Amino acid sequence: MTDDGIRLPLLKRLAEQAMTDADFRSVARDDLSGALEQFGYDLNERERAFVFRFRQALEEANVDLKLAKEIDLDALLAEDDDPDGLEQLLTSLEHQHRS
Repeated sequence: MTDDGIRLPLLKRLAEQAMTDADFRSVARDDLSGALEQFGYDLNERERAFVFRFRQALEEANVDLKLAKEIDLDALLAEDDDPDGLEQLLTSLEHQHRS
């Protein structure tokens, strides 16, 4: 994949799968790269970096995706939002953890 844009619908689908698919979570828990490959996610470098940073931020905040049913993915990953807003969201989440 050579395009460096963030595909919001793809990230939304990945987040939904992470919250609802126990098989995905069981692989991703120990090998996120392997899970992405096994479940057909061909992410570009920017998307991949975001996914790994987001996962780290959630882990540091002790957020368990299978218990986080209240996350509003439509608001988080609205297709018409600026993808750079995801960086701001992630930075905010990381900052909250450090506080």
